Amino acid sequence: VEKSNLKEGDLVFFAGTGGAGGISHVGIYSGNGYFLHSPNSRSTVSYSDLTSGYWANHYHGARRIG
Repeated sequence: VEKSNLKEGDLVFFAGTGGAGGISHVGIYSGNGYFLHSPNSRSTVSYSDLTSGYWANHYHGARRIG
């Protein structure tokens, strides 16, 4: 799925987060440039901006399920 064509429920993948190589994080796109995810095992679920900053820099791609 192209970033410009994301729909609610699409899985969004990130690479190189936390110094890891390859795909290292996944979230669920919630619309309007935001996604839901758990930043780490010590955090609660977060609502983050996919379009700028850290997550935009680590964005790898997306998949639509179903």
